[in-house]
Amino acid sequence: MQQPDRKEIMILNRIVIYAVIAFFLVVAAIYLLFISGKTGQYTDFEDYIFGTYIKLRISSKVNPSTIAKAIFTEMRRLEKKFDPYSEGSVLYSINHSQDWVQVDDETLSVIDLALRFARDTEGAFDPTMGRLIDLWGFSKFTQNQSTKGFRIPGVNEIAEAASQSGYQKMAVDYTNKRVKTNGVWIDLGGMLKGYALKRAYQIAKEFDKSCHGFIEAGGQIMILGPKYNKTNWVIGIRDPRGEPGENIAIVYMSEGSIATSGDYERFFIVDNVRYHHILDPVTGYPANKAMSATIISEDPVVADALSTAAFVLGEDRWLFTRTVFPKYGAEVLLITPQKKLLRSDKFKIYEIADR
Repeated sequence: MQQPDRKEIMILNRIVIYAVIAFFLVVAAIYLLFISGKTGQYTDFEDYIFGTYIKLRISSKVNPSTIAKAIFTEMRRLEKKFDPYSEGSVLYSINHSQDWVQVDDETLSVIDLALRFARDTEGAFDPTMGRLIDLWGFSKFTQNQSTKGFRIPGVNEIAEAASQSGYQKMAVDYTNKRVKTNGVWIDLGGMLKGYALKRAYQIAKEFDKSCHGFIEAGGQIMILGPKYNKTNWVIGIRDPRGEPGENIAIVYMSEGSIATSGDYERFFIVDNVRYHHILDPVTGYPANKAMSATIISEDPVVADALSTAAFVLGEDRWLFTRTVFPKYGAEVLLITPQKKLLRSDKFKIYEIADR
C-alpha cells in the first residue's frame, strides 16, 4: 500500500487547521450576533399620543414589539382618561360638575401629586388652569396644527378665566376618595407625559428587568438603561431659537429622566410677539421670563412638572429655583430671554462625558 509522502501530510494538516479555524470563527460570529441581539441591537417604535410623537428605542431578550404594544396601549389609556377637553374622560366629568365627584385611586393619587407640586412651587406649576388654556386655544393645539386662526384673548376674558383658576380652590376628600373643583378646570398637561413615561418604564421592566434603551415623549426622555447596557446616552438640549437639531448644551445620562419646557413648540406669533402654551398663573398670559427650562431627575413626573414650574419662575425667581428644586432631586438648566444659561450646582455634572 502506498504511503502518503511528507508533502501530502503537510497539505492535509493545513486543511485540518484551516477547517478548525473556520469552525471557531463561525461559532464566534454566531455568539457575537446572539450577544449583540441581547445588549446592543435596538428596535425603534413610534406612535402619536398626547398630541406629540412617542418614540421608543429598546433592546430586550423579550420580543420588543410586545413591550412597545403594551406601552403604547397604556399611554392611549392615560390620554383618553385624562384629556380634560374630551367628553367621557375622568377630568371632563370632574371639571363639569358643581358637586363632589367620586374618583378612583389612580385619579386621586395623580391629582394629589399635582396639588403638591403646586404648593411646593408656590403656584408656578398650577394644574387648575384649564379655562385659561382653553381660552388661549391651546387645549387642542398640537405640533402638526397651523398657528393661523389663533387670537390674543381680551383683557376681560383673561381676567374672567383667571378668576376661575387657582389650585387653592380645589377641595379633596381623601377619606371618601372624592374631589370638588369649585369652578376651576383641572388640566394635567404639565405632568401627564411624565406620569406616562413612569408607567412606560414600569411596564418595560415588568417584561424584562435587564432591557435598556429609552422612550421619548414630546421633549422628555425616560432612560430604560445605559446605551449598549454600559455607556451614557448623549442627549442634546435644543437651542430655543435655533433650527431643530441645533443644541445649546449636551448632557450624558445612563438613567433617570430629562424634560424641557420651552416657548418654541406650541406657539403663535402676532405682531412679532410670541404667544406660547406655558401660561403664568399670576398674569394669565404666556410666561416670559425664560426661553426654556430643563430638569434632570430620577423621577419623570418630577422632571415634567418642575420643568414647567422653572420656566414660569424664570430668571426673576432663579434663586428660589436653584435652591429649592434640588431638594426634590431635580437639577436645572434655565435659558433666559437673553439666552444666558443658568445652572443649578450639580447640573454641570451631567455635562461631563467621562464622569
